[in-house]
Amino acid sequence: MSDTPSVRAFEHADIDRVGEVAESSMTASYALSPGDLETIHEEEFTSDALRERAADPDVDIAVGEVDGVVAGFVETSVQGDHGVVRWLHVDPERRGRGVGTTLFEHAVADLDDRTDEVRGLVLASNTAAGQFFERFDFQAVDERTIDVGGRETVLYEYADQSTDESASDAGTSGDAADADDATAVTHADLPDTVTDADGETVHLGTDTLRGSDGQFVPTYADAAREDAYGYYCTNCAETDVTMDSMERLNCRRCGNTHTPGDEYDGSYL
Repeated sequence: MSDTPSVRAFEHADIDRVGEVAESSMTASYALSPGDLETIHEEEFTSDALRERAADPDVDIAVGEVDGVVAGFVETSVQGDHGVVRWLHVDPERRGRGVGTTLFEHAVADLDDRTDEVRGLVLASNTAAGQFFERFDFQAVDERTIDVGGRETVLYEYADQSTDESASDAGTSGDAADADDATAVTHADLPDTVTDADGETVHLGTDTLRGSDGQFVPTYADAAREDAYGYYCTNCAETDVTMDSMERLNCRRCGNTHTPGDEYDGSYL
């Protein structure tokens, strides 16, 4: 037997297994409530929903196998002149074997042959997914608010930055034009210093961590940014952020959260 992942077209016999992979993957990776996870699964990964999308000529679903077992899947669609990587999930028990990378590269190569630009969608609640995209020269170019089970959450849109054309055109067509929040938070948008609840001035760093409702920025007690202080929540512009023993961040003012990503090969929206 081989540990090398293989990719093949989705078949109707895969429906139950794909639903199982999606459910376990979201449970392991998404900072969402059980109710929100159930809502996504019922809307996207029931047998009827998968059959309907599989019959759509603009949608393609491929599965990745390891030793004959479906270990993950990727779903893409064509929207006008660009392609979208919409879903990519890997069984948590089979992560670390290159399944996500193999599926992603397969999806991008296929869309490159059929469209002018490739984009990807990431729920903010899946905090490691953006890092996965960035490994392939994709960068966040847009964010917008969507409804998940009656609760607003942030959706990031990534575009391939490996060509000048995609960098200049990203975020100017398709769904990006209708975004509620047209621009992702960048360091240029942030102040150099902020005042915490105790009246102390703290200095913002240059890195960011993706959260469920916005980004977190590390803060420092000194201008040289050597003495780590805490975190600043961009969603509510406050520093009332806690970190637990698992390095999970929680903003006590607005409920924005960040959960460190697993060592994994992709499991995201």
